Formats: sequence, C-alpha cells, structure tokens
Amino acid sequence: MLNILTGLPKNKKDDNTICNKFANSIGTKIILGSSTMKMYCRELNIKPNIKIISETYSPKYFINGIDFASEGVITLNECYKILSGKNSYNKDAIKIVNFLNKETAINFIIGTADNKELLFYKQNNLLPRTKIVKKTIELLKDKKIITEFI
Repeated sequence: MLNILTGLPKNKKDDNTICNKFANSIGTKIILGSSTMKMYCRELNIKPNIKIISETYSPKYFINGIDFASEGVITLNECYKILSGKNSYNKDAIKIVNFLNKETAINFIIGTADNKELLFYKQNNLLPRTKIVKKTIELLKDKKIITEFI
C-alpha cells in the first residue's frame, strides 16, 4: 500500500487525528507539501531534517517514519505530466511516479483547506491540489485507489 498525505485538513482541529492515522498506516508513506510536512511534524512532535542543496532545487525533507517528502502542488502537477507521457526534469516527481507505478493499491489523503498560494498556481498554469490529484487518479485506472478528502 502506498499512502500519500498532501494538503492541510479544512478543519484545523482534525490535524492531530489525521497525522496519527497517517503515521499508523501500513505501507509506504509519502508527504507532499511543505505545510503538510510542518503540520505532521508539529502534531507528532518530530523534528524534520531539511536540506537545501541549492536555490534551484526543492528542499529535501527527511522525516522519521516517512519514506519520502517533497513540495506539493508543483510536484503533483509534474507527476501528472509524466503519467500523461510527457517529459519532466523534476526529480521528486520522477521518484513519486516510480512509487505510483510500483504499487497496486494507493491511499490518497487530500487536504481541502484554502491554500494561500492559489494565485501563484494560476499564474504558473498549475492545477490546485484537489484537481490535480483527481486528474492523476484518472491515469491510475489499473490500481486500487482510496481517496479521502479532509
């Protein structure tokens, strides 16, 4: 089972419940989104190891109990691009697509809180989190997909 947590819950009081549920899920765990990663670490009292290689690459997040963590919306849009048969140089997206292709069952937990970066996404032709995850799921027809919008 591949478990992907991306985005913050609409209701902030759900943060702890969601994070504990995700931490206790069985299988590979991926967190997509800086705010999501911060929430997860805050709620479970984990200190992440963040490495900034250069200003042209996304920071690398290393979190105890998490198999992979990365930036969210840009990476999700690049995953969709790759799954659609287009090229991408986004190394994080390539890695996530490898996880997606390897697993037969995928559990998406998608936060629906308002994102302050919505204007940035529109200006850069990026689909918001909920839309890009839904479009990505359409390309994963041969997989058993579970989605939970929080």
